[in-house]
Order: sequence, then C-alpha cells, then structure tokens
Amino acid sequence: MEKITKRIVTTSTWSASADLTPVDLPREGLITEVRVRFKPTLTGAGVSGQDLIFGGAQNLKIQGDGGHTYLGLSGEEMSRILSYLNIYEFGAPMINLQGTVAAAFTTPSVTWVFHPGSNPKDPFDMSAVIPARALSTLQALITTSVAAISAGDTITAGTYYYEINEVLDVPVPAGIMTPTGSTLMKDLTATYSDYSLEIDVPAGAWLRRIILLQEDDTAVPLRTDSYMTGVKLKLPRTASAQIESNWDDLVAESAIRYGVACTPAQTAGAAADVGAATFGFAAFMKGFAIIDLRKYFHPIYGCNLTEYQSGDIKLGLTVGTATGNVYIYWDQLMPVESHYAGK
Repeated sequence: MEKITKRIVTTSTWSASADLTPVDLPREGLITEVRVRFKPTLTGAGVSGQDLIFGGAQNLKIQGDGGHTYLGLSGEEMSRILSYLNIYEFGAPMINLQGTVAAAFTTPSVTWVFHPGSNPKDPFDMSAVIPARALSTLQALITTSVAAISAGDTITAGTYYYEINEVLDVPVPAGIMTPTGSTLMKDLTATYSDYSLEIDVPAGAWLRRIILLQEDDTAVPLRTDSYMTGVKLKLPRTASAQIESNWDDLVAESAIRYGVACTPAQTAGAAADVGAATFGFAAFMKGFAIIDLRKYFHPIYGCNLTEYQSGDIKLGLTVGTATGNVYIYWDQLMPVESHYAGK
C-alpha cells in the first residue's frame, strides 16, 4: 500500500458565473481526499463582506461513470457550505490572506477539501473512498459565482488548483463505503410553527450528517440565525423524533462537539457576527449547524437508510420569519457497486 499526494497539472481559469471545463482526476488508486485551492485577484478593501472568497464557487461536483455523483454541491455559492464544514472538520481557517484585512488586498486564496472518510485528521482515511481505479472517468466540475463577493469587493481574475490524496496498490474492497450526497435549497416564504415545514430526507443510503446553513436575501447573502428557529428529525415510520432542538442550541452543540469557536478570518463588516469589536470574545459561527448522526447510530457511517424510501424520514423546521433561505447538504455514504469490487 502506497500513500501519495498528487498535484493535478490542469488548472481552471475563473470566469464569472460560468461552467468551467471539467478537470480529469487521476484513476490509478483509491482517492481519500480532493483539494481545490482558489486564488483570485480582487479589487476592494476586503472589509465590507462577511465571507468574501469562501463563496467563490456556485457548484462543486465530483462525478464518475454515468454521471454518478461523489460530491454534489449545487446551488447559490455552495462553496460557502463546504468552507464552513472544513473549518469544523479541520479546525483551520481555510483562507490565506496576503496582507491585512483592513487594507486593500489582491491575492488571497481559499482551500476547499472534500474528505469522504469519517476521520478528517487522517488524509488517507479509508472509511470511505472514491474508487477511482475502477472507473473509466472521474472529473471535478466547478460552476463559478458572480464577480461581486461583497458590497465593495469584486473578483477580476482567478485560478483553481487541484490536488488529491490517494492510496495505491489496493484493489477496491468489496462493500467499502463511497461518498454520495446532494443539496437542497428551501426558500422561506412563510412562517411555520412546531416544526411543521417538513422536508423529505433522501433515503437509499447511509446518512452520516445533515449540514444546515441559513442566509438572508441580500445580493451577497449573509449568514443569520434569525429565520429558522428550530429543527426536528423525525424517525422512519414512527411518530417519535431522534432530534428536537432549538436552532441556537443546535449551533452551539455543533461548535462544541467539533471544537470550533468562531469563523476565522472575518472582516470588519462582520464584527456584529462574531462580537469581537464590542465584547472581545469569539462567538459561535452564525447561521451554520451540523446534525451528526454518528452520535446516535453507527459511529462511522451514521444512520442506515438503505432500506427506506424518500418520505419515510422527515426533517421538520420551525420558521419564525418568512424570508431568507435554508441550504441543506445531505452527507451520505453507500457501499461500492459490486461490479467495481476487486478492480
């Protein structure tokens, strides 16, 4: 067994609101991690936005044979949700800022990491892999966001760089878990009491985590805790609930369990977000929470929904204000297809 980190020679050139040319990923091993680094050129002082280049991509996908999706982040600035998830997983800011935030800067970079396994501290964790060596095609696909990343900051150019971690000389093990997942955007157009906004949780796979992000309706959306106020996960085919939580408590629980205090590298415009300008304390990350089902079910894979249908399990939301959006990423796993085993 050989473990390697490999730089992909191909890069992608940023263009506003564009589907970039797919990038072929290596297929000689089992991929345990894919990293995308975005290095833009900016105009502006970097002080008027909340998350800046965290929102540098709209869609982030990794697809294999027949369009099978291993990473399926689709929607408005979906790189934000991966940025926040990475902060929780790795305890690192994921952003490299060349210069002070208060002054104009031109060449920052942000790194997005797709780690399919359940141990993000191990870059070669094989609890879930992309079975690249068995595939005939494997590509990374990016759709970029708009140029304006805040009221005063604009992307004028940029490049996306790619690296992978992979394990060589190991045939695809039968039954090994592979990542899959999808996103859902829910427009909050009405209020709902007592978790009555019900969303069908996708079934047919293992559900490891439900990642939730709520934002306002501004031109460059800001994270908020103000609209969705409660979350309830209703068990398959029963009237009981596995999780019933106030939103603020869920935000706190997520940060505590993952050991993350606040959003790193915030700008001055987000002072109210972290409270540092007023109180001198770091605060929980606004608008972001994780329901980690590994706490309740299998400690590596989460909840086994392989024998259930969509609609058997519900995610109920309480919504106090009819505005904004909720974004959901369903972090799912499924055993590798049998015809790939041994290849």
